[in-house]
Amino acid sequence: MAKTKQGTKIEFLGGNNEYRIGANSILIEHSENGEEPKRIMLDVGALFPPDWVHYDAALPDMSSYFPNPYNQVTEPVDGLFITHCHEDHIGALVYLSAAKYELPKEYTSGFTRDFIMSQMHKNNIPEEFVPEIATVKQSDTIAIADNLKVSPFNVSHSTGGALGFHVLTTVDGKNNAGLVFSGDYHLGKVPFGEGFDEEAYKEFIRDKFVSHIFVDSTSATMSADNVVTFDQAVANTVRELEKHKEKQVFSAVIARSVQNLAIDLKAAKDTGRTVLIAGAGLKQTFNILQKRVKDNDPKVLEIFGIEDGQRFNFEDFVYKASDVERADPQAYLSKYPPEQRYMIISGAFAEDKEGRKSCLVLMSEQNKATVDAKGKVKGKGQSGHPVFTVDNNTLFMLRQRPIESINGDKHRALVSRLQALGSTVVLNGDTLDTKYQRTGHANKAETEKFIRLTIENCANSKELLSGKQPLYIVAIHGDAEQLKANEENFKREPAKTMFCLNTDQIMITPDKCEKIAGKSFDEQQWICIEAHSMRGYGANDIFIFDMCDKHFIKQDNLFTIVNVSVKANRKAEKENNYRINKAIEKAKELEEQGISASNIEIRRQVRGDKKGAKIDRYTYEEIKNLRDSKPKSKSKARYKRGGREEY
Repeated sequence: MAKTKQGTKIEFLGGNNEYRIGANSILIEHSENGEEPKRIMLDVGALFPPDWVHYDAALPDMSSYFPNPYNQVTEPVDGLFITHCHEDHIGALVYLSAAKYELPKEYTSGFTRDFIMSQMHKNNIPEEFVPEIATVKQSDTIAIADNLKVSPFNVSHSTGGALGFHVLTTVDGKNNAGLVFSGDYHLGKVPFGEGFDEEAYKEFIRDKFVSHIFVDSTSATMSADNVVTFDQAVANTVRELEKHKEKQVFSAVIARSVQNLAIDLKAAKDTGRTVLIAGAGLKQTFNILQKRVKDNDPKVLEIFGIEDGQRFNFEDFVYKASDVERADPQAYLSKYPPEQRYMIISGAFAEDKEGRKSCLVLMSEQNKATVDAKGKVKGKGQSGHPVFTVDNNTLFMLRQRPIESINGDKHRALVSRLQALGSTVVLNGDTLDTKYQRTGHANKAETEKFIRLTIENCANSKELLSGKQPLYIVAIHGDAEQLKANEENFKREPAKTMFCLNTDQIMITPDKCEKIAGKSFDEQQWICIEAHSMRGYGANDIFIFDMCDKHFIKQDNLFTIVNVSVKANRKAEKENNYRINKAIEKAKELEEQGISASNIEIRRQVRGDKKGAKIDRYTYEEIKNLRDSKPKSKSKARYKRGGREEY
């Protein structure tokens, strides 16, 4: 992107995709009087590639924005502003850090910060590549420069701590661009966190200059029917549970959608069931939720029916809540009969990659089960989940609506397999009476209301309403169909619309606003990541970074990481040796597949040491030498793992 001589330039790096959703990222560059531009980026997300691609994630090539070992930085970014913690908005952060990109300071909510840091730790990111993250709130203003300032505001979404942003730029001390970015949002109330409050937003926008509004388009093609509130979703869920009192319950939830997780927690408590949190991502979210929820939060006390003055404790209805990582599913099943079970599991998107299949998919692959006269399940066979069993005494609550471009066909096949095993499957319907959660995105009416609230209450409201000053509305976050549908919704507003896809740019000067020619969409390159696990579902140990074209066809290998997590405890020597050997075997396999040994880095993280986690980095040759130089154990005992015996 050429240097901005005078004004503000906006480039859509990802998120406004041709045929998929994800990889949300917008670059804003501002300069005046020919000075070196200042740049910020809103969100740095990952895209979920189509099923026919072997990659797990893709992100726009950002080599020119952040210092890295692969390219010279030509357009350095001065700050990252993150709306919320969903993968399509933060997913690229961990991948870029893992691949040795040096990210600038990030600004986001406390909940999102905790989740990003948890992801960095989980993926063994070396400390030098973990970015600084500042927490911000609605009353803050962050000055990147005297002529570029950013102010966050609270919005409601399916996860916690979601933010929108107002960006103000000036030229010669006068307002140039006033940009309102909704992020992913809706206007309803949320059980956890601040969420959107109409009066608070009016107060926030009252002194803000507005020239452009960028609005989430995810639900633009959905029905405009009224959405359910949290209380209605809980009531509908409880009603379904009452119809199946004798059955064990499985609810598949998007791991980071804490607001929808709350529906399950409340419904389980109201029906006297005990929750088991199953799945690494869900445990991660639940732990962050517990950290962010205060005992005396009146909203939380009201949600869970705790009288004022009483101590709120998840332990009352969540199995092993204080140490959810150690919650053993087998022990849970032994302790609670089916009618008391409420298991919240992974698999809302039918994730079925070999080696990292979700809980829901594994259960659906069970052989047909039968029940004998004593009620004992028979016929599980070799397939299926190692602990959970599906039978005619099982209720599945599949509350996440399928997204056709991500999991439409897989979701339908999954439902059929579960039903064939005799279970009852309840889907999130299209009418008020059958919805068990609300979407995290604004419907048509909420979009119109958000735009109206902004126009009618901003500092330059009179100029916008009279037409004296132009207003531009831009659809963001969606595929081409969703973006066009949202643009249709704007045409009744006193505003001009701009339809933008990835690589499109908008130039705003004191005199005019126009779309300008950027690089061709066909020339856009993507960094694609192939992730593997050596330990099964719940952790990624291997990351392969490739440079690809817009069709996700490999052009070159950038970098490959093999992670090894070992324990400081000397008694775990055999386990540690096993993991190191597995890492070496995988590195050798990758080299044989054509990946240069110089591109392979093996990271060993030592956990459990009194001084904290320590990360060592080795080349392929170095870690082989490390292993070969270790003294041989005198013990003849065998270490068994995954059906294999290691000495």
